[in-house]
Amino acid sequence: MKFSDDLFQLIASLNQSEKRYIKLVAKAFTSKGTENQLSLFDSFDKQKIYNEEKIRKEFKDIIPAKNFHVAKNRLYNLILKALYLYHLKNSDQEKINQLLYQAKILQKKGLYKQADSINDKALLTAKKIEKFPLVLMAYSSQANSYMEQRDLNKIKNYLDRNLCEEIELLEQYKTDLTYQFLQLKTLFITHKQQVVRSEEEMAEIQQLKNHPLLRDLSLAKSKSALDMYWFLNGFICRYEGNYAKAAEYWEEFVREIENLPSIPKNRIEEYIANLNNLMFLQLEALLFDKAWNNCQKMLKLLDHEYVSNDSHIIIKVKERVIEFKLEYYLLSYQYKMALAYQTSNNKEISAIYDKVGDFRRLVIDYIQTSIYLCNGMAQEASYSIEKVFSNKVVKQHKYIYSGAMILNLLTHFELKNYQLLESLLLNTYRMMYKRKLLYKSEKIIFKYLKKYLRIHSEKQIMESFKLLKHELQEVRIEKFEKNFLPNFDLVVWIESKIQNKSMSDIIIEGGLTL
Repeated sequence: MKFSDDLFQLIASLNQSEKRYIKLVAKAFTSKGTENQLSLFDSFDKQKIYNEEKIRKEFKDIIPAKNFHVAKNRLYNLILKALYLYHLKNSDQEKINQLLYQAKILQKKGLYKQADSINDKALLTAKKIEKFPLVLMAYSSQANSYMEQRDLNKIKNYLDRNLCEEIELLEQYKTDLTYQFLQLKTLFITHKQQVVRSEEEMAEIQQLKNHPLLRDLSLAKSKSALDMYWFLNGFICRYEGNYAKAAEYWEEFVREIENLPSIPKNRIEEYIANLNNLMFLQLEALLFDKAWNNCQKMLKLLDHEYVSNDSHIIIKVKERVIEFKLEYYLLSYQYKMALAYQTSNNKEISAIYDKVGDFRRLVIDYIQTSIYLCNGMAQEASYSIEKVFSNKVVKQHKYIYSGAMILNLLTHFELKNYQLLESLLLNTYRMMYKRKLLYKSEKIIFKYLKKYLRIHSEKQIMESFKLLKHELQEVRIEKFEKNFLPNFDLVVWIESKIQNKSMSDIIIEGGLTL
């Protein structure tokens, strides 16, 4: 029987601070069955791989099988309630919602003076952080309170005041809603195909880019609108392949936090996410010095007071640094350095690998496959690519999945597994064609690998390699063809076959148009 793994996934996502708080909340509201809930929590927490059958057997004398799903639901809801309380201090929006609800409760009890005081506090806070819907809700709550009190003086003052502020709020709220609409439309277009851009999709993006709210910065009159302006323009530029411009937009998010006297505790994870996005965008733009400097900023965060004592954030920072450095060395053609970094830091990489989610493991294995191939270590690349394909989320990430299939073909070519390669070629081509994942570069690779399987003369093979190199160099001038295998330069690999030298030697000796 298949059981829901929602509870297991929720518990697996918790950091140590959250786990401690959840147990404190459970004990603070002790009721019948609390100890059983905490024991059930610990049992799921200990599991590295989900196995509910094992837990059901463990609890068969405590929780009847027919009630086990009820116990799971109760624990799930308890965790959500505790998480809400735990994270409430970090969310101004939820604090305002809480104040408005508290004011409503006090109004029902007839404690209007207290209700009005709390409602005023909610109103001032909502205005300060530009949460326009909440400002309007606070005004509505205020009006309801005055009506219930039958206080004619308060009602008169409310009616006599100028409504310009509310009208302006509504306009700003309308602008925010329009930005949200643009965001959804952008994501819909850009995520229909993660690999190959069609002319139709590029035309849709250009039309979106010309929207007044994305062209005129002065129309973004609130902090939230300004954030959306930077985000959407940066996102669109990245989709268009203009990574340098995208990085300029994203730098605004990083600069805004860095210009504060100090980074607030509730914004440290936001800063890490923005800095991470910036340094990887700069890496895509081949702005290596800038990207490296931002990576050093990320490393320094490990000593920050809000990071050094939080194991969850430490892992987040370290995984970002590891992935960045591996990609940095590959993209900057420092193949030996990439292998040296991977080897010398193997212990730390393995430790982080065991603590991160499926997607992060997928990325690490995928990059390591390229590193092995770039250093002529085909057998190691074979082991690594198998880990990529065994990752349960690989098919959800088309750019990795399609790239991994090409790297798999090259790996078996290096290992001289020609009989296996013939069937792999056919199956891989069919799958990628069906899913519309083929770049021109990939079509060329398929054509020549198929030819190699029927060539027996060394001279013919060399001639074929030269033709392959020439064809690839011709299509590489197209912007999106550069996205094909960004961490593995096929032209360098081909040249290494022609000259019978390592890829590192080809780069060191130069004379190759990259």
